[in-house]
Amino acid sequence: MPAIAEKRTVLNGRGIVGVWANGTSAGKFFYREKVEGRKAYRFKELLEASNLDEAERLATEAAIELRETKPPAPQKNYDPLDLIAREEKLVKQKERLIREEKKKESPKEKLEKVIEDWLSTIKKKADAGTIEQSTYDFKWSCMRHVRFYIKHKKITLTSQINESTFDDYVVFRMGQTERRLTIQKELQTLGEFVKSYLVKHRYIPARLWLDGQFLPKIEVRQTDRDANPAINEDDWKTIVDYVRNVWRKEAYTPWKLPSSNQFRKEVKIVERKTTDKSIWFRTMFWHWILVAKNSGMSPEEICKLKWKNVEIVDVGRVSNTKAQEEWEQVMGEAQAEGRELEIEVPDLKDPSEWAPEGTEWGREERLIAYITTMRAKTQEYREIPCNLGHVFKRWSQFLRTQLDVKINGDDYVFAQVFNDMKIPSQRRIGQYWRGICDLLMSQGKLTGHKFSDRPYTLYSMRSTFIENHILRGTDAYLLARICGNSVATIMQTYERIDIRRRTKELTDIEFGSKKQNLETIQLFDD
Repeated sequence: MPAIAEKRTVLNGRGIVGVWANGTSAGKFFYREKVEGRKAYRFKELLEASNLDEAERLATEAAIELRETKPPAPQKNYDPLDLIAREEKLVKQKERLIREEKKKESPKEKLEKVIEDWLSTIKKKADAGTIEQSTYDFKWSCMRHVRFYIKHKKITLTSQINESTFDDYVVFRMGQTERRLTIQKELQTLGEFVKSYLVKHRYIPARLWLDGQFLPKIEVRQTDRDANPAINEDDWKTIVDYVRNVWRKEAYTPWKLPSSNQFRKEVKIVERKTTDKSIWFRTMFWHWILVAKNSGMSPEEICKLKWKNVEIVDVGRVSNTKAQEEWEQVMGEAQAEGRELEIEVPDLKDPSEWAPEGTEWGREERLIAYITTMRAKTQEYREIPCNLGHVFKRWSQFLRTQLDVKINGDDYVFAQVFNDMKIPSQRRIGQYWRGICDLLMSQGKLTGHKFSDRPYTLYSMRSTFIENHILRGTDAYLLARICGNSVATIMQTYERIDIRRRTKELTDIEFGSKKQNLETIQLFDD
């Protein structure tokens, strides 16, 4: 008898399924059970099986066939009624086996409990640091809407889930929100729950998920993806000027605030005093948005950024005006001392060129920041070169001189200095960002994105960085590497080009071009 390569016990120990290792039957799957009262086995070849999972699925039918083909014991007095009884017994046995397998495959459990169990596994991963806390929060939020849906459908048990359970999910959610992208992300989370938990733990048959039509689909348009519109140049200048020159400076001067008492029903003016905490937060907020707009990092990355991940290099730049002044000063001093110097007038240079040598005429400081960061989505490190050296330098000097903060490499760049140097609160930063944008919008000082009616978000600064580079002609592959996105995502999500800024290349007229009389070669008769 050939050897068995792999086997698995099935039908509550009734038999096994396996695959032959050698011989003429090598690679073929079979079902085997022991003959009652004898030291022998009965076999049934499983022609339709290609793996042990499929073999296990076919085991029930194979066991029934073996029972049906078992020859009856010889009887001296043959009675046809005994045959009928035997057939009825076999039918009942077959039904019982099917019920057992179905119960084993799809156990009854409260759906609410199953959802909670799955979210608990996700929470453990977040607590262990294998995934971000924001990932868990997002999945919890998505499943909250799924819970509302199954309650609406009056589904309480996993056994109630069938092919059409989620057919109406998109219609249900479209009645609550018009954001198709949000619904698409909810369906993705729901699919993860079904595949990684319901099917895995056999709460639903695998065939439901493998069908490919179990969850509905929703078409996401380009306008749906524009949830974080880029900030136009005028609006950005308005926001930065307000934050730097007005809102930030309010922290340095006391100001009066109306305060009401609901019990006495009176309103009085309370003088709000300036505090170091308020000065720190508003100054931090100013530098935070500068980093967000000029680095392309996500808000999560900026909040997690540490000082050891920022390197500043002085590449230098040449000021032609300063170079001329330095040359004239040297020549004037030499003339006053009666000396003759043969020094050529400095050549004019492009201010954008680097001047790493400290001996160059008119050299000024130009600080380039190299930021090492990692996106939570990709879990891949990348380095971002950007013109933020002076921003980081000014922020570190502010912490040292005005707040007397000692900076360590493992400290967060925007750490809460009045709260044990904890990671900054993205939620609070987002609240103040929305408040400032809403205020400026209500005053008519912001126009918004040309192709979107949605408000600016924290992610709008990342969108601005990407859109500006697309307009500048930056290579899409290089831009994708810097931002931690795929090239497809860069082109699909963020390519919102203002055509007017490229009018010239679309409307240029070729003057003086001559008409070319080119000969066409005829390849056929007619």
